[in-house]
Amino acid sequence: MDYRLLYTQKALNDLAEILGHIAEDDAGAASRFGTSLVDHIDLLKRFPRLGGVIRKRSRVRKLLHSPLLVYYRLDEAKRGIDILHIRHGARKPAAGFSKT
Repeated sequence: MDYRLLYTQKALNDLAEILGHIAEDDAGAASRFGTSLVDHIDLLKRFPRLGGVIRKRSRVRKLLHSPLLVYYRLDEAKRGIDILHIRHGARKPAAGFSKT
């Protein structure tokens, strides 16, 4: 049985900002990249441990979709995955998140 994905409002805002930025130069590229990113995140439904564990926050994992990092939390008991945050890998980590 697949896990259920839930995007937080923060993650949805991140996604809109990222795709909006790409669309300023090329709407087609934004659409293709957005589809590719969502398809990659959807893999978590079947492979919830695909992303690595974050050392400082053991309940949070990160999935690389270059150049972006997708931060998520796995809830085994509920068979759920919360997509928490999406950010460019070159940016300074947000509070509570780290690159390792």
